[in-house]
Amino acid sequence: MDYTESVAYIHSFPRLAKTGDHQRILALLHALGDPQKRGHYIHVTGTNGKGSAANAIAHILEASGLSVGLYTSPFIMRFNERMMIDHQPIPDAELVKAVAVGQQALTQLRQATPDFGVTEFEFITALAFWYFDQKQVDLAVIEVGIGGDTDSTNVITPVVSVLTEVALDHQKLLGDTITAIATHKAGIIKPHVPVVTGNLVPDADAVVAAKVAATASTWLRFDRDFSVPKARLHGWGQRLTYADKDGELTDIDIPLVGDYQQRNMAIAIQTAKVYASATNWPLKSLEIRQGLAASRWPARLEKLSDEPLIVIDGAHNPDGIKGLIAALHQLFKQPVTVIAGILADKDYHTMADALTKAFHTVYLVPVPGNARALPEAGYAALHEGQLKDSWQEAMAASLADDPDQPIILTGSLYLAADVRQTLRRRP
Repeated sequence: MDYTESVAYIHSFPRLAKTGDHQRILALLHALGDPQKRGHYIHVTGTNGKGSAANAIAHILEASGLSVGLYTSPFIMRFNERMMIDHQPIPDAELVKAVAVGQQALTQLRQATPDFGVTEFEFITALAFWYFDQKQVDLAVIEVGIGGDTDSTNVITPVVSVLTEVALDHQKLLGDTITAIATHKAGIIKPHVPVVTGNLVPDADAVVAAKVAATASTWLRFDRDFSVPKARLHGWGQRLTYADKDGELTDIDIPLVGDYQQRNMAIAIQTAKVYASATNWPLKSLEIRQGLAASRWPARLEKLSDEPLIVIDGAHNPDGIKGLIAALHQLFKQPVTVIAGILADKDYHTMADALTKAFHTVYLVPVPGNARALPEAGYAALHEGQLKDSWQEAMAASLADDPDQPIILTGSLYLAADVRQTLRRRP
């Protein structure tokens, strides 16, 4: 298979399985030589912020001289972004090779068990572990797909576990309460492995406290064991002070806006420090600063253009939208246009209602090229927002009405990816 055929082969697997266990991926990994049993890992979960935190952790440890694998989802510009080493996406030829190896392993498994199959995420996750092992990275930062305990990535014993926050999302898979969702996410906490978390809501806090007690793990929590006592906007970014038991790091520049990124970056610093301590790796303050200064992350309140001012953001659940609204009120003193595309399996009523109450001009559009996109009929009841057939049509309407009004596109990382690929041109 060539590159295009290899990516198509990956996407040919089913998205979900009937059983939420690790039997399939463990069988595939065993056929690949059990790469997940070798090397060092940092495991990251959370309803929101896990991608930003994982990215920053990797940047900090790369700045210290380590070779770092990074596994995240979804991709924004090209599939290869899903697995990177030192923030370089897997080369096309390497991806083709990995897919061929994975396909061969599946063929061997099906010779013994003809009906054996894996999901798309299981296959990609197995390839990532194999690739990082082949390249002998010093460590890999692994972002959970959904939840934690039954997630395909939860087949490792990491050096540090990370839980950024817990809020309502993926309720059909994880449950309808914070307690249920937190129980899934706390499933990545392993015996005697330190865990770094955000400042969790009470129900999630109770779940993590019980899991930490049961596993005899050290728990380091934002706003208790480490914090950001000061922060301010600094251009299209922030300048903050980080504090923990070792003292303060002042005037740290990060290229991300939104108050929630202060917490994500603090989690990244604390996690990198815990990892360095556990592995006896020297980590200097300058390297932390350099790593965070490089921690750009696409589609997270990312400014694509100044004239017109266009910003994309991947907020895709009510908690994410809440954080986005607060950030936009902080960033802009003038009216803004919001263009939102939401998937049908999300809480689109709550999300659209919050946006239309917060902003005067809100266009609701379908997420292009996604089978999970909310159809126009789903938006029809949300009369406060203006319906458009595409984000391009909504953007044209906004520019015609007021070319100087900032335009924010949000509601789904898939919408943000389509906008970015169109405006930045897919490489």
